[in-house]
Amino acid sequence: MLSEFLSEPVFVKGLSSYLNTFAFNNTVYTDLWDHLQQAVENTPGMSLPHMVHDIMNRWTLQMGFPVVTIDTQTGSITQKHFLLDPESVVERPSQFNYTWFVPIKWMKGGMEQQQYWLLQKTDIHSPMRVSGDDWVLGNTNVSGYFRVNYDDDNWERLLSLLNTNHKALPVINRAQIIDDAFNLARAKIVDTTLALRTTKYLLKERDYIPWESALRSLNYYILMFDRTVVYGALQAYLRKQIQPLFEHFRILTANWTRVPTRHNDQYNQINAIGMACSMGLEDCRKLTKSWFQQWMENPSNNPIHPNLKSTVYCSAIAFGGMEEWDFAWRMFKNATLAAEAMRLRSAMSCTKVPWLLNRYLEYALDPTMIRKQDATSTIQNIAGNVVGMPLAWNFVRAKWNYIFEQYGRGSFSFSSLISGITRRFSTEFELQELNKFKQDNIHHSFGSATIALEQAIEKTTANIKWVKENQARVLKWLTEEST
Repeated sequence: MLSEFLSEPVFVKGLSSYLNTFAFNNTVYTDLWDHLQQAVENTPGMSLPHMVHDIMNRWTLQMGFPVVTIDTQTGSITQKHFLLDPESVVERPSQFNYTWFVPIKWMKGGMEQQQYWLLQKTDIHSPMRVSGDDWVLGNTNVSGYFRVNYDDDNWERLLSLLNTNHKALPVINRAQIIDDAFNLARAKIVDTTLALRTTKYLLKERDYIPWESALRSLNYYILMFDRTVVYGALQAYLRKQIQPLFEHFRILTANWTRVPTRHNDQYNQINAIGMACSMGLEDCRKLTKSWFQQWMENPSNNPIHPNLKSTVYCSAIAFGGMEEWDFAWRMFKNATLAAEAMRLRSAMSCTKVPWLLNRYLEYALDPTMIRKQDATSTIQNIAGNVVGMPLAWNFVRAKWNYIFEQYGRGSFSFSSLISGITRRFSTEFELQELNKFKQDNIHHSFGSATIALEQAIEKTTANIKWVKENQARVLKWLTEEST
């Protein structure tokens, strides 16, 4: 962001001066601001609304970042502290009253406009007032560290543009619109269905960044709904959205015989196969099972491309049974590369067979089977599986004293065990179980998991509220869109 509003030549000049001046010496952050300010003052025609110090202190010395709301009917622009939980209380005061100096790069109707500075809570910028089919896009190329909200009419125009001509928007801004919409929905600033509508155009999207943004945002919906009546409609909708991307890569790779040339396409191929298989696309399941079967028939020759190994292993084991799992276990025990062993260890947690998962949980606490340093992450991997989550939760509670004694003292990864197991928790009963677990072990220390347990209780409470408020609307929208 700093480089963007200074321009790269000015930023490089100031940074170079700073590095040369303080080579082999200590500095404080204000030294960098001083040298950047000197670069600004030594550049003819360059001006800022405030000193670099004043601008950047508001970004570095106060908590969080703002959401900027642009009203294209009136031209008004407002900013406020963005809070994912709108009911959370900010107890830490800010000397700047949670107001930022916000550099806003923007475009109107596809044309880049002059950068605008929002220097107070509310302002009017009449060029942002539009009508008809004109649209405004804030934070072009995501050059600023803030979220953007719009009036309803401009949201509708942007959604229409995505559905009719999505390439009129920069690729990173397509990802930004999705990410902002879902986070604004979580914060109750926009409706949940508006966030979901940003994903409709993905039928036509082939670029990696928007897909990655969408899948990360939708992951919360999957976690909250994959044990509820909503999941059938969610799975049907996502299967419909991912199928064109899966077909695109089938053609691009000459029926899966080539590796995509572009680096981003290689990443997006992983997304396409992973999501298509998990959402039940039959062609994807057949593909991954056939690759894995070829490997099982000739263990010394693995036909699966390294890019796709994690995804294919998980998918094949998820749709297989004991034979596939036991083969993966043998390959894991014989693996000579740490990366391959890690992929297989993670993939074995993907099985949907409960007794295999229970056996794997027992293996996790046996150092002759799983290395001690990998025990907690293995349990987390199993808990990431919708079938494995309740098994892992019961297992950890039953063996808590042993797990804590063996793995909890001074382990940095131990806190993630609680957060990993409980991230799907979204019912009153699960909240009661969490509180009971806390009470039952109140006389024992939770070690590095103490804060994680408190956070898990807070997050579960928030998840319960979110599901209650959104489940009916999400189910209705997904049902309509998946038919």
